[in-house]
Amino acid sequence: MGKVKSFAAKVAHDLSTSGKVICPVCNTEVKKIKLITNKKTDGTWAPQKEYVKICKCNEADILAGKNL
Repeated sequence: MGKVKSFAAKVAHDLSTSGKVICPVCNTEVKKIKLITNKKTDGTWAPQKEYVKICKCNEADILAGKNL
């Protein structure tokens, strides 16, 4: 069975910066997201999976589909 955490422990864990990458430009955490796009090969469509690092600097462009 899992370890039960108090609310204070969860907040302290979320606020800690150990293991997090911080963007030097916008000063927010850099997260990795999985983009799934369509790739056409030989007349058929197949999903293409790609992991992208995202922060506030490039969030609008990536989520709008501009930087694919």
